[in-house]
Amino acid sequence: MENLYWIAEYGKVFFGWLFLMFLWPSVVFGGHLKEKTRAYRFSFCVTVQIVIINSVVLVLGLLHILHQAVVVILFYGIFFYSLWKRRGEFLFVKSGAALKKRRLRRSWQKIAPFGKETSSSAKQSFFNMRLRVREGIWKCRKKLSPWIQNYGILGAVLVFGMIYFSYGAFQVHSYGGGDLYAHHEWIYGLIKGNIFSGGVYPEAMHCFIYSMSVLFGIRVYSILLFLQGIHVAVFLLSAHLLLREVFHWKYSPVFVLMLFLTVDVVSAEHVYSMFRLQITLPLEFGLHLQLLCVLYLVRYLKKGTLLTRKGRTSKCYWDVNLFLFMMSLTASIATHFYIVIMAFILCVSFAIFFLKRIFDRRYLLPLTISVICGCFIAITPMAGALLSGIPFNYSIDWAVNALKGEEARQLQEKVDADQGTDDETEEIQAKAIGTVHREEWKDKGVRFFKEMLPELYRNGYPALYGERRTRWILGMTGITVLLCLIARLSYFGWLKRVCNGYPPLILFNLLFMVIYAMPYVGYPELIPDSRFCSVGHMLVLAVTLMPVDALFSVLLHFCSAFVLRLASAFTVVGIYVGALLLGHYRGLLFYELTRYNSTVKVTDSIIENFPEKSYTIVAPTDELYPVILDGWHEELQRFAEKCTDPEYSLPTEYVFVYVEKQPLLYAQAHFFQGPFWLGEKKYMDIYWKKYSQKYPYSGASQAPEIKASDITEKTIQNVREQPQNKWHSYIRLEERTMLEARVYDWCMRFSEIHPAVLDVYYEDESFVCYYLRQNPEKLYHLGIEEHVE
Repeated sequence: MENLYWIAEYGKVFFGWLFLMFLWPSVVFGGHLKEKTRAYRFSFCVTVQIVIINSVVLVLGLLHILHQAVVVILFYGIFFYSLWKRRGEFLFVKSGAALKKRRLRRSWQKIAPFGKETSSSAKQSFFNMRLRVREGIWKCRKKLSPWIQNYGILGAVLVFGMIYFSYGAFQVHSYGGGDLYAHHEWIYGLIKGNIFSGGVYPEAMHCFIYSMSVLFGIRVYSILLFLQGIHVAVFLLSAHLLLREVFHWKYSPVFVLMLFLTVDVVSAEHVYSMFRLQITLPLEFGLHLQLLCVLYLVRYLKKGTLLTRKGRTSKCYWDVNLFLFMMSLTASIATHFYIVIMAFILCVSFAIFFLKRIFDRRYLLPLTISVICGCFIAITPMAGALLSGIPFNYSIDWAVNALKGEEARQLQEKVDADQGTDDETEEIQAKAIGTVHREEWKDKGVRFFKEMLPELYRNGYPALYGERRTRWILGMTGITVLLCLIARLSYFGWLKRVCNGYPPLILFNLLFMVIYAMPYVGYPELIPDSRFCSVGHMLVLAVTLMPVDALFSVLLHFCSAFVLRLASAFTVVGIYVGALLLGHYRGLLFYELTRYNSTVKVTDSIIENFPEKSYTIVAPTDELYPVILDGWHEELQRFAEKCTDPEYSLPTEYVFVYVEKQPLLYAQAHFFQGPFWLGEKKYMDIYWKKYSQKYPYSGASQAPEIKASDITEKTIQNVREQPQNKWHSYIRLEERTMLEARVYDWCMRFSEIHPAVLDVYYEDESFVCYYLRQNPEKLYHLGIEEHVE
C-alpha cells in the first residue's frame, strides 16, 4: 500500500507537469503552433511556458493580488476559452473522421467473408462490433507505426533515463538534497502571496511548482520529490535536438544519450553531477535552456530569412529561430544565473564559426534586439521587487563579487604570495630600471607552457575520466579533427556536409576542460560544485562518437535506410549489453539521507488522519516543510531546552514527539540498491574519497546499511548541555545522539508521571513516535525537572 501511495503521487506530478508544460501552451497557442515542426512545438512549450508562468506569478505578486483563486481563474479560464474558440476545428475534425469511418466500414464490409450471411440482428450487431474493433486496431497501427519507426528508439531511451533518475525517490522518501528545504520555503512564500520571500533570486522553478500545486492540488512536497526525475526527459530531448543539428546520421544523438545513461563514470565530480539530475533544483530544472539557446542561435545564423511585413521586405534577418533563442535566454535568466554563463560559453563555441554573419548588420541588429528584449522580460520583475524594497538573496553575492572581480583578485593575490622571493626581486628590479615588460611576458609565456598547461591538462581529462579513457577520448577527437581537415578538400564535398557541425563541439570540449581545471591553477571558479559536468560530459561523449556518426553517414551511400535503422537499434542495445558485460555499467546514485522512511510515513499519516492545525509535531527541522500548511511544528532542539521549564506547554489538541532510537548520521550520502539492469553498487567509494574532505562530519552508506548510532542507558546518563551552535545538534552524530537521548528520557519520565497520557503512535527498531491528547483549554505542563542520578 505504501508503494501504491508514492506511485499515485508520482502519477499526479507527471500528469500535472504534462498539462502545465505541454498541453496548456499547445491549446492556448494552437494557432501559432499548428503548422510548426514537432521540434519547434516542443521547444516553444519548454521555454515560452516557463517565461509566461514566471512573469504572471511575479507580476501578480508585485500587484499584491497573488492569490490561489486568481491563478486558478486565470490559467483555467484562458485554457477553456481557447478550447471554446477552437471548437469549430474540433467539430470539423470530428465530422471528417466520421466520414472516413463510414467509408472504411463499407470497405471492410465488402471484404468480410461472412457479411452477406448474417441475417439475424444479433449476428449483425456482433459483426458490427467486431468490425469496429478491427477498425480501431487498424487505425492505431496506421497512426503509431510511423511514430514507432521514427521515434521508438528515442522514446525507449528517454523512458530508460526517467526510470533511472526517478528511482531514488521511491527508495528514499525524503528530500535528497539539503537545498530543497530553502526552495520549499520560497514556494510556501508564494502560496502565502509573497514573492521573493528569501530575497530576490530567479524564481521560475518556484513559480512553476507553485502553479502546479495550486492548479491540481498536488502537495509541494511530492512535486519537489518527483519533478526532476520526470523533467530530466526535457534535458535529454533538448540534447538530442542540439546533437541532431551537429550530427549527420539521425540516430547518432540517440547513441550519445544511451552512452550517457549507460556507461559508468569514474570521477566524484561526475557522480555528483548525475546525483543533481535527480534533485529538483533551479539549475537542473533549466539545464535544457542552454542547449536550446545555442541550437536556435545556430539555426538563426544558418537559416535566417529577410523579414517581410505588409508586402515590404526589411533589410534585417528574422525568423522563428531567433524568437526561440530569445525565449530560451529569457527563461535561462529567470531560472538560474549559472545557466546564463553556461549558455554563453556554449554560444561562443558555436558563434565563433559564424563570425561573418554575426557581424553582418542584417543579422547583428535583430540578434542584439532579441538579447535586450529577453533580458528586459526576465529582469523586470526582479527590478520591480528591488525597487519595492526586497533585498537580493544571499546567494547572489557570488555573482556580484564575480562581476566586480573581487574573487579573481583574491585568488591572484594568493598566487602572487606563493611565488618565490627571487621572482619578486626580479620583477621589482625590472620595473625599477624602467625596462619594457618584454622579458616579463616572455617568462610568463614560458611558465604557462612549462607549468600551467600541463597542470590544466592533468586536472582536465585525466581528473574526470582517468588516463585510459582520456586516451580513448583524445584518440577519437584526433580522428574527428583529421576527418574535418580532409573534408576541407574540395573533392570531398559529401564529407564536408557530414563534418560541418563537428568543429564547434570540439572547441566547446576544450573550453569545458579549461573552465573545469581553472581553479586548480589559481584562476576563478566560474561554475562551482561540478554543476557544468552533466552537460560537459554529454558533449564530450558526443565528440567521442563523431567517427561513428561519420561511419554511418558513409554507409548511407551503400546501404538502405532501413538496414541502417536496424543497425542503429542494435547499436543502442549493444551499448547497454556491452556496458553490462564489460563491467562498465553505471552505478546507482544516492540521496543525502535526512529522515527515516518510517518518519515520512508517520508524518503523512498524521496529515491525512488529523484535522488541520489540531496538532504539533515535535521533530527536527526536516518535518517543518511537509507539515507547514496542515499543522504546527516545534523544533526538537527547542523542546529539549524547554522540557525542564515547569510552565512549558504546546497549545494544540494533539502533540506528537519524534524520537530516533538509532539517531541518524545527518545528510549521509546514502547509495541505493536495486536490480542489476538498473545499476550497480560502485559509486560510493569514488564519491566519498573526495567529498569526505568537504563534509568531515557526514559519511556515506550503501543500502540497505544506514549509518546511525544507538541510544543506550549510558547515553542517557551522559547527556550534557546542548552545543552553542544549535544546528550542530542535528548534523553532528554525537550531538544528535545526545539530543535524541534527552528527549527519549523525557518521554520515559513523562510516562511515569502520566501513565495513561503518552501513547505510542508508531514504533520500529530505529524510530518511535509518541503522542498525547490534551484539552486545549487545560494544557499539560510538559516541563519536568532535570533527571539527576
